[in-house]
Order: sequence, then C-alpha cells, then structure tokens
Amino acid sequence: MKGKLLILVLMVLGGMAQGAGDEGWISLFNGKDLTGWKANEDTGTFSFKDGAIVANGPRCHLFYVGPVNNADFKDFEYKVDVMTEPGSNGGLYFHTQFQGPGWPSKGFEVQINNSYKGDPRMTGSLYQVQDVMNTSPAKDKVWFTEHIIVQGKHVVVFVDGKKVVDWTEPATPDPKLADRKIDHGTFALQGHDPKSTVYYKNISVKPLGAEAAAQPAAEGKWVDLFDGKTLAGWKQINGTAKYEVVDGTIKGTTAQGSPNSFLCSEKAFADFELHFEVNVDTRLNSGVQFRSNSFADYQNNRVHGYQVEIAAAGNSGRIYDEARRGGWVDKAPADPKAKDAAFKDGQWNKYRVLCEGKRIRTWINDIPIADVIDAMTAKGFFGLQVHAFQGDKPASVQWRNLRIRELAPAKKILQVAFVTGGHDFEEQAFMDAWKSIDGIQVTHLPQKDDSEIFEDISSWPYDVMVLYNMTQKISEKRQNNFKLLVGQGIGLIAMHHNMAAFAGWAEYKNIIGAKFFFQAEGSQPQCVYQHDVDFKVQVADKNHPIMKGFTDFVIHDETYKNCWFAPDNHVLLTTDEPTSDKTLAWTRAYGKGKVCTMEFGHDGKTYANPNFRKLVAQAIQWAAQ
Repeated sequence: MKGKLLILVLMVLGGMAQGAGDEGWISLFNGKDLTGWKANEDTGTFSFKDGAIVANGPRCHLFYVGPVNNADFKDFEYKVDVMTEPGSNGGLYFHTQFQGPGWPSKGFEVQINNSYKGDPRMTGSLYQVQDVMNTSPAKDKVWFTEHIIVQGKHVVVFVDGKKVVDWTEPATPDPKLADRKIDHGTFALQGHDPKSTVYYKNISVKPLGAEAAAQPAAEGKWVDLFDGKTLAGWKQINGTAKYEVVDGTIKGTTAQGSPNSFLCSEKAFADFELHFEVNVDTRLNSGVQFRSNSFADYQNNRVHGYQVEIAAAGNSGRIYDEARRGGWVDKAPADPKAKDAAFKDGQWNKYRVLCEGKRIRTWINDIPIADVIDAMTAKGFFGLQVHAFQGDKPASVQWRNLRIRELAPAKKILQVAFVTGGHDFEEQAFMDAWKSIDGIQVTHLPQKDDSEIFEDISSWPYDVMVLYNMTQKISEKRQNNFKLLVGQGIGLIAMHHNMAAFAGWAEYKNIIGAKFFFQAEGSQPQCVYQHDVDFKVQVADKNHPIMKGFTDFVIHDETYKNCWFAPDNHVLLTTDEPTSDKTLAWTRAYGKGKVCTMEFGHDGKTYANPNFRKLVAQAIQWAAQ
C-alpha cells in the first residue's frame, strides 16, 4: 500500500528519551497557510481551515520544503497534533524527500488509523516495520499527539505520551526490510484517499546532536550579489562571451569560437546558501561555478571547481567538476525523469545551492537534486558560465535575484567510521568507551566481506577512520579508493590487531607504518603476543598535539613483539616491557592524510583506561586536521 522505503544510514551512539520542556523546538507550520510545504500530486487534497492543515481528496503527500534545517533532518524529535474523521487513513513520513506521483519511495511512515477498515495497522505503527495491530491508542474526532524521536538507529513513537513503538535498526537487516534503512531527509503529511479526512496542526521539530548545534548558522544575513544595474563586484575570466546588464538581469551571450567563459565574483565564499533564478536558451548548456578558483600556474588561469549544471534537459542541478576532475561529483539520479521535471525549459528556474563544510546540496524550484559529501575545495568564487557554442545564431543565458547568506561554521562534530571485523572484541565495552569522548559521532561499520566500506566512496561522510579490523580481502579497486581517501586528507587511526590486517596488500604497511607478521619472512621474524600484561608507558614526544597533557602511565593490555616498523614513523609512546616492542604509538603522513597507529586496544580493561580513551580522542582530533 505504501510502496518501498529506501534510506542509507549513519549511526550515532546514545540513549533515547522522551523530550522535556520547550527548549529547542521549532515550528514547521505557521498556522495560517501552507507556506513551507509543497504537494506532490493533487494540490486540492490539502487545504487550510481553522488553524489546521486538512487532508481530504485523491492521494497526495505534502512535503516540508521550508528553511528550518534546510528541510533536511537526521536526529530529531517531531511532534504533530492529529485528528481523524471516522474511517480515515493518514500518515507522518520522516527521512523522506520530495518526489513526483506515488507513495513516497524514501522514508518511514508513522501510521494514522483509528477506524479505517482497509488496514489492520493502527495509529502509531512504524509502518510494516513495527506495527500496532487491530486496536488504536487514539480515537476519531479527538485531537491526539504523535511524537516521533529518531536518534542514531533508534526510533521511538509516542501517542499522547504512551510509547507504542521502540525499534532499533539491526546491524544485520531483516530481509523483509532490506530496503528500509535510517538516513536523513524531510517530513511529509499524507492525504490517503478521497474518503479520508485527517487534520494536522502544531507541527514542530527539535533537532538533536550536530543538527541542534548547527541551528545558529541559519541566521546569516542575506546579501545581493548583483545590484540589478551594473556588473560591479564581478570580472570576466576566460573566453570572449559577452556579459551585460539587461532589464535588471545579467545576460551572457555566446561568441563564435570562444571557449567556456565565466563572469566571476571578486569575493570568495566558504560555507553559504546561494539563491538565483536563471533562464537559458534551450540550445545552450550553462552553469554556475562555486568554490572555484583561477591560478596563473594552473592551465593558464582556467576557471576550475564545482559547478551546478544549467541545461534544458538531462542533468540540471547536478554538480560537475569543471576543468579539474572533469566529471560529475554526484551520482546519476535514481529517477531522472522526476528530477528533469524540476527544470522548466525556456522559463525562469529558481536554483538553491547550500554548502556546509564537506556537504553540498542543490535544489531546482524547491525540488532536491544533488546531495554529496566532497572535500576537494572549501572556498572560492562564483562564476556565471556561458558555455562554448557551435550554433549559427548566438545563444544567451540570463541570471537574476542572485542572493547569498554566508554561514558561520557550526560547532564541529567529527564523523568517525569505526571499522571492525575479522577479530572478536568486547563490543559493548568499546561502545561505552566511545560515549565518553565528546565532539564525535561514531558509526560502527562491521565488515562482512572484509572491506566493503571502500567499494563506493563517492558520498564518503566521515572525517576520520578508526580501523580496528583484522580482515584480509581488499580488491584493487578498494585499495585505490582507500588510498584516495587518505591521500586527500581523511584521517586514519589504526589500532591494535589492525596491524595484522590486509596482509597480502604490500602498500598497507607503508600507510600505517607497521605490520604484524604471522610467519617469519626472510630476516623478518614471526611476531608474537602476550595477553594480560601490566606495563609502563613512556611519553616520547611531549610536544606533539596528541600528547597534550600526558605523563608516563601504566596500562593493562596485550603486547606485541617483533613487529616491523617504518623507519620514518614519528614515535609518540614507548615502553621497556620485555614482552613488547619498544614502539607503542606513532604518527606519519600519507599524502594529505594524517595517520596515527597504536598497539593498544585488546580488551575491556584497556578500553576503560582513561589514558587509552584520551589517546584515542586526541588522535582523532589531530587526524581530522
């Protein structure tokens, strides 16, 4: 009935509790009209009456597309007051996205059904995931509150304060739920059918975790990039296309034989939200550069960097890497027809580009198009492109209403990939240790086929990898992806038995600076280990950032001996323990990436040691640059 639900996951640690008080709650509905909401099918299904949104008519879903959190939520509390007429069906979607006709293909639905006979799943059900069957906790013609909390992989649903759903997405998904995974997205209200009447009001959200910390950045002041009269603040780089001000627009016209031309902002920007409108000749390809640059020693000042595509068909709104990697940064859309429909040929189209750190998102006419994680460039200018053109008659493109608000950097929450597999460990004890480290959000990624995390890195969301696996298989493609990640600046922490991982990959020991040999090889002896050793650790470099606040300490751990170490390691910690190698922790560089490797980390006694936890925390901060 509701179609398949599809989402990708980021896991955070921590408990789930019903929120208290009003602090942090933000209204998504003004109580006056449907501002900030967009219907996807029959726009007549939703109306406004007496301070409530009324759903009654052919199937339709009303998506939140307003400014709060840029209509994108991951961890949150969400409350909606609901009332139903007898025999009505409705629903509240979360982690969804705007789409064309049909049941939302992305997101989870919390059911609204107090007396609808066509479905046994009642109000509060996490639809087809954890259902409330046959008896509803609410009644028709009486207002009730559905309260949804999503934190990490955990979902809780309350109806009038009574918990009716408490579900945690399993590490190994139920085959029946294979396509349903927690991720991020917007909210939607359901209009189910012409015989159902459902009322929605008092719609509010309380972002949690990193999203809560990021809220102040939404207060940036809007500034015009174009005064409507002159090209002040802009300069042309590359090409001979003509740029001029016409009727309050910037008009770019092709020139015969010209390469790509760009009218570039004199100011550079880092994190921002950009709005503009554009109307392009259907014969012409165009785009707007952002976070772009031009250097004399790079292809003779050629403009290069990110570009949001403007074209009459095909790839509008996608992100292209102009004159650099020479390809699309984002993935091809799963539903190209729906996204192509967002762009109106021969008309003015409204674009929105949002850059927040490594995350880049685009919209056309309020419909989401691209959403990627990419860290190639953090800052640069804007450029209005007139593409090279071979037509007999000149073609033109016009821009207007170019406005920007710069975003202050949010409090940084480091995204950490915790990779395990190939060796047992005390999982709960380690998870408890992670909770003691502030400023990080950890995703536990146990590997099933040894290295699947590196199969596709096109939307890599993590600042640092903590490798605690001892898996062995890694294909050439995954090796190259791994090297690309670290080489471009993703931090790496290699811990304990990871020194024995990927034994058949010769380059790996050069990346982490060490290797545990299971068997002797030439002059290299076989490595050995000793369980349950109490030994003293000495600080070798008190001036290194990772060693801030450290003095010599004692730890209970497993020791390794006879390991191979790279001669250019920068040693941080040592020991005189006879069952151990002298070197215990060190740093090195691999491309732009910072690497820290440590022999520590065998069991719960080690995890509980405050010096171990401090070492891991400060190594992550350092590796994240």
